[in-house]
Amino acid sequence: MDKAEKIHSLFYRFERPSFKANNRFVRSATNLGRADEATGEISFAEIKRLTEIAAGGAGTLITGLAYISPEGKSLNGQWGLHTDDRIKDVARLTESAHNFGSNLIVQLCHGGGQREASVARRSKSFSPSGGIHPGCDFTTDPLSKDGIRKITEDFAAAALRAKKGGADGVEIHAGHGFLLTQFLSPSINKRDDEYGGSLENRSRIFYEILASVRQAVGDGFNIWFKISMAEGTENGYGSEDGTALSVGLLKKGADGINVSSGTIYSGAMNSPSILGVSAGESEAPFAGYAAELKKHASDRQTIVLTGGLRSLPVMAELIHNGTCDLLALSRPFIAEPDLINRWIEEDTRPTACISCNACFKTAKFGLIECPILRDRNEGNWDPL
Repeated sequence: MDKAEKIHSLFYRFERPSFKANNRFVRSATNLGRADEATGEISFAEIKRLTEIAAGGAGTLITGLAYISPEGKSLNGQWGLHTDDRIKDVARLTESAHNFGSNLIVQLCHGGGQREASVARRSKSFSPSGGIHPGCDFTTDPLSKDGIRKITEDFAAAALRAKKGGADGVEIHAGHGFLLTQFLSPSINKRDDEYGGSLENRSRIFYEILASVRQAVGDGFNIWFKISMAEGTENGYGSEDGTALSVGLLKKGADGINVSSGTIYSGAMNSPSILGVSAGESEAPFAGYAAELKKHASDRQTIVLTGGLRSLPVMAELIHNGTCDLLALSRPFIAEPDLINRWIEEDTRPTACISCNACFKTAKFGLIECPILRDRNEGNWDPL
């Protein structure tokens, strides 16, 4: 297969027994920050932005992280899937995605001790062992075993709401420093019971959540996990633990792993959103982790690679070489919602995203956008 054929194959239909997509491209979960602060209801502006990406050709959309309980909320303007009232939000998102032939995966998250201070003031904060989370300035209470059980039940209830809303699956956010990362981290998790200490114990809550969610949604509904394969801190967990956990989740029936790395508190060099990625040079920094997981995945399971994907030749080689099954992009879709259609129409230049992370700084002003390309882009830029 020559270079052109490899690139064209990215746009072919992808199929697994419980998951089918029109192409290999995934909109990686990105919090847009405009949900209603009181109710968690998703905004029209957020739905419209996701619809633009679906209309722009992405085969699969993963929503921004949805909190599963008030104490699990991390960010101002974060969408919530903590009550049955929010099922209608999923239904609106699903309709918008499906109208353009895209799948919808709902990302579910509990922030634990990683919260904005203003959010933490509204409800009690919990973490595996209590104390102050890295980068935060408020105290958290240690989770009791009943509290851990409630979290597994909250994930299951939120996943069932996603299914009732017509979504094609859920992604459990287990990376980037949120609660599940905190359990896996030996520097944060200091518990002396069956949830702390050994890797087996630090992984226990992951497996319990998988079992609880599967019982709630049944077979045939996709359950993915987003994993930071390495914590990226001096005393944190490394890729050996991240890989072992991910393989364990696959063996226990997870439908997919979305490979990422690093945390919000691990510094610029180990951040999930790496600065200054250059097309053809520094792309796909987490590809090695995905390739290792692919060896352990069955032909019914999906390995998604996120992080620093910018050009078609690099992505085509990743698929051709069996590194991963799907390719997830976040910042490029903020810069160019219609990126996939541009590529389909034979404008195969790399994404215009320059990996500067300026988009994330716009959150305090409203809907996250690309301030560099705003005036050049099509779509909805109104401050709704």
